[in-house]
Amino acid sequence: MSSQNEGIPGVTIMYSSVKVSGDSINQSSVEVCTESRVMLFLNDILIGDLSITPVDLESFAIGHLICEGYIREVKEITSIHIDLPEIRVLSECNSESTIKGQFSKNSSGGSCRDLLPDCSLPPLPDGMCLGVDTIFSSMEKVNEYSVIWKRTGGMHCSLIIREDGEVICGVEDMGRHTTVDKAVGVALQKGVDINHCYLVCSGRLPVDMVAKAYRAGIPVVISNNAAFAGGIEFAKNTNMTIAGFVRPPKMTIYTGQHRIRLTVP
Repeated sequence: MSSQNEGIPGVTIMYSSVKVSGDSINQSSVEVCTESRVMLFLNDILIGDLSITPVDLESFAIGHLICEGYIREVKEITSIHIDLPEIRVLSECNSESTIKGQFSKNSSGGSCRDLLPDCSLPPLPDGMCLGVDTIFSSMEKVNEYSVIWKRTGGMHCSLIIREDGEVICGVEDMGRHTTVDKAVGVALQKGVDINHCYLVCSGRLPVDMVAKAYRAGIPVVISNNAAFAGGIEFAKNTNMTIAGFVRPPKMTIYTGQHRIRLTVP
């Protein structure tokens, strides 16, 4: 499906530095995350200009198009060409009508298109139900997949996990929104039905983060951080489950408690 250039930079780079600790001053070196500009085109129309970590770029393109509502299925994509800073995607969709007025230029990879509190969107179906132990275990797995964050402190992480707790994929990126794009893209490339999966992430949950999961068809989102009012209201309107501050043995369920078993059967 894709072609890719060889000029993609590394994920981290070493810099000389001076470390200060109390009265101690020492010359040292530090590992720092890199960032790349990405200009995402869909059928030759620019739909995004943002900064991301230069890895999993094809997965990012697929996931971003799904999570931002430009396409509904991966099979709509006919080709992906990567030549940084440009990623060019060709699709069978009617790009002129789909994209008009929807350009997003930001560093986070999220937008607030069609996310007004009174928006009318079809709710996600019921069906998934997660045990508390499964949720807590999933949150702990974020630490396992945050390999670059442990070295640099400069990454977010998102995981796509099956209802039974099996990790489908885990990705890191400089932006919490783009970790969702990448994770969704990787899962879809693997042919996973993510309607029966949930999203675990390391960042806050404003409306545009929650909306990404909704557009991908993911009914449950959990995070070790806070949800925002917009994200909570959006989740209520679309029958989603949102849990924040998931730090075993505690969590805050903002909406959709019916998908979480709070007692042992």
